[in-house]
Amino acid sequence: MRAGPRRRWAGTALVVSRCVRILTVANHLGARGGLERTQLTNCGALAARGHRVDVVYVSRGDFAGEWQGFTGTMVQTGGTLPRRRHPVSSTVSVLAAVRAGRRLQPDALYVYRYWDIPYAVALRTLTGAPVVFHLCLPPPTVVPRWLRACLGRVDRTVSVSRDTAARWERTGLSPERTSVVLTGIDLARYVPGGADQRGETRRGLAVAEDAFVVLYAGRIGREKGVDVLVRAFAQVAAARPGGHLWVVGSPSLGADPLDSARYEAELRELAAGLAVTFLPAQPDVLALIQAADVAVVPSLWPEPLSRSVMEPLACGIPVVATRVGGNPEILTGWLAGYLVEPHDAAGLAERILSLHRWRLSDPGPGARCRREAEARPSRDTEVDAVEAAIDDATRARHRPSRRRRRTSPRDATSCG
Repeated sequence: MRAGPRRRWAGTALVVSRCVRILTVANHLGARGGLERTQLTNCGALAARGHRVDVVYVSRGDFAGEWQGFTGTMVQTGGTLPRRRHPVSSTVSVLAAVRAGRRLQPDALYVYRYWDIPYAVALRTLTGAPVVFHLCLPPPTVVPRWLRACLGRVDRTVSVSRDTAARWERTGLSPERTSVVLTGIDLARYVPGGADQRGETRRGLAVAEDAFVVLYAGRIGREKGVDVLVRAFAQVAAARPGGHLWVVGSPSLGADPLDSARYEAELRELAAGLAVTFLPAQPDVLALIQAADVAVVPSLWPEPLSRSVMEPLACGIPVVATRVGGNPEILTGWLAGYLVEPHDAAGLAERILSLHRWRLSDPGPGARCRREAEARPSRDTEVDAVEAAIDDATRARHRPSRRRRRTSPRDATSCG
């Protein structure tokens, strides 16, 4: 049994959307990067709006408890794509995941990673559920034919930035079925912190309350340019002693986890003798953001749309970032003055130094950053776009008839 239409107001327009069963696919239920947090918050918001959300995932992490709080069914699998190193066992895992997904009888398949697209397309064939792809990553350097074929069967695409959408052109995705909406954050949660709160966080990390604190929060991988930031901070420390750099994150578990671990070791060696504190990935970095003076996003790769830019702005913290990917779509107007070229340690140091002790010399940028965040699309705007894409896709699909199944009490109250 399906719940009836749900009505809500979006601005001055009344939006009517149906309550549906959404199956999302996740790699890791934990704090590895912005993608994991974005998927968690969007799926949680969809569940709060009355949709049933189920998840097929590979590994558990520190977000697992939050996922359990709103999902109907959580299915752990060994993977959703066969692997060359383990062709037999990985294929068995994929087949088991397909069977589990089919049993959930979803109305829509909601995917964030391109390597999960073939799995979603297989379920689309078996269940008739359309595929909605949320673009939070740039495409691979070479898009293989099998992926192009699968991308052509994606029903709707939501991209986090114009830059990311443009990079996926001519990969098989339909531009006509792609919409762009910037990642939104919870402005009621990400707010400027007070002096007492800032001092408490700093004391907990043995940092002076009046120190100039620079923050990096994100994955530890070569593409993130953290080594460029450490070199830039060495120049900052030489020009203005007494500063501190917080590097918050853990090595990426991507294609080469060993290289990520080597990179972290290289960073620690590079930071020797500097006031740099390395902290592992945190499920919540809000207190660290509020306690910082400047946040830095030194990415070398085409960052689709970094939460590490949006969240500090909302907390009234200036952001220095590289001119890559979607960063220029956030840092516009006067904020564009804090964009630097990738690999430019000297330029990065210069922009960081321009904000040295801004709280004392000119506290205005804090309030201006907050106003800029408030002018950007909100989290509700992003969820509206996702919900609209799912609704459009489910309405457009002509589903094959299904055998009638028994309805449990839980189904009757959760879009089942």
